[in-house]
Amino acid sequence: MSQTRELLEAASGIGYDDLTEADLAAVRTLLLDHLGVAANGSTTDSAVCFRRTLHRVGYSAPATAPVVGTGESAPAAVAAMANAVAGHSIEYDDVHNASSSHPGTVIFPAVMAATALAAAGERELVRGAAVGYEVMCRAGRAADPPAHYERHFHPTGTIGALGAAAAAGAVLGLGVDDLVSAVGIAGSMASGSMQFLVDGAWTKRLHPALAARNGLEAALLAADGYRGTVDGIAGQRGFLAAYSSAPRPDRLLEGWGDRPLEISATSVKAHTCCRYNQGPIDTLLAIRSAHGLAGDEVADVLIGVPSVAVDIVTEPAAAKRRPRSVVDAQFSLPYGAAVALVRGRAGLAEYREEVLDDKDVLDLADRVRYEVDPEIDRVYPEKWRAWARVAAGGDSFYAETDEPKGDPGNPLTPTEIRDKFDSLAACVYGEAARRAIAEHALSIGEPGSWKALTDALTRPAA
Repeated sequence: MSQTRELLEAASGIGYDDLTEADLAAVRTLLLDHLGVAANGSTTDSAVCFRRTLHRVGYSAPATAPVVGTGESAPAAVAAMANAVAGHSIEYDDVHNASSSHPGTVIFPAVMAATALAAAGERELVRGAAVGYEVMCRAGRAADPPAHYERHFHPTGTIGALGAAAAAGAVLGLGVDDLVSAVGIAGSMASGSMQFLVDGAWTKRLHPALAARNGLEAALLAADGYRGTVDGIAGQRGFLAAYSSAPRPDRLLEGWGDRPLEISATSVKAHTCCRYNQGPIDTLLAIRSAHGLAGDEVADVLIGVPSVAVDIVTEPAAAKRRPRSVVDAQFSLPYGAAVALVRGRAGLAEYREEVLDDKDVLDLADRVRYEVDPEIDRVYPEKWRAWARVAAGGDSFYAETDEPKGDPGNPLTPTEIRDKFDSLAACVYGEAARRAIAEHALSIGEPGSWKALTDALTRPAA
């Protein structure tokens, strides 16, 4: 039997009424987080440029889905792509540890678009999100993140297409046979290279847009009878065989029914940078706070990292210490560590072009070192442990974390979630609109919540 089919039979069995209160809370929290990040991201150069190109390409379908942050609606596929780019443009979107991916910026744009296309309701949207997270995250676990990265693929772009197809297909009401076809089609559409690490390009921000659109279109093709491969994920020449140097198809259904849904195992970011920098920044902020350190007092910083992070945030060392763009900075451990110690935070304001030349930050970045820790590797990717040791004034200070802030075991509080949303969305939505968006996102699934959320998102922008 096709392992893809086994996974989709299990995932498609998730009904709205099967979701626990924790599952519903996760869907609602992650939806609000996505909307806040996308609202702010909609103002970035990359998102504005992308929308300009979409207008040039032109789509004739009715404008039915909200384009977050603009006060406008657009054809469903266009809105999905625009929202996905915006949701990934400030490196502040959610993260699933075991798959090393950003599911929210793919799945929510896809299910919102599918809900609009199918004239479906909020219960279908919530169920589609849960199904999409499940398929995307399990496919990423089976690809094995280090082995997937070894072939220079960006998981969000690749497994995102599979998850988006399952999510959109669930909203469209596809049966198991058609869901299998949809994911089989999406397996031939999966893409996303890590070359952006070399030159700080915007291409990473495009990956979730392609995944969301391709997954949506794969589901529509399957709904219209287009035949996809029957084992698109785990087949002899399928996704895992092509995209991973050490595939683990046994992980597709590992632990099914014995642990929470993957959407409940997803983290909300506390800092505006790559996930591999989040834990180290937590430890450094803890040291700074506990000992009142100023950046110029710090003589040396040593950070423990997993081996997979070396190629992403620490090497080549000279380039990581002198980021040339915001993208470079978001993927630089020396910069993130230094800016956190110098400025006491690593938020949006610290990842701006004008901060990249801050002499105090750059001087300290030269004193940031790393060490690959076998113990961190042992528990990765299920846990993303981190530690830091700071030398200052003749003393040595140490801190570690098993679960960075925002992880399910160390979550942001409801107040912190709402504050993050408000701080991000304030640039495009007024107070009344933000209040309405938060209210309806945090009650999604309740009768009328989808229409009310759409209406709030398409009010004229502030």
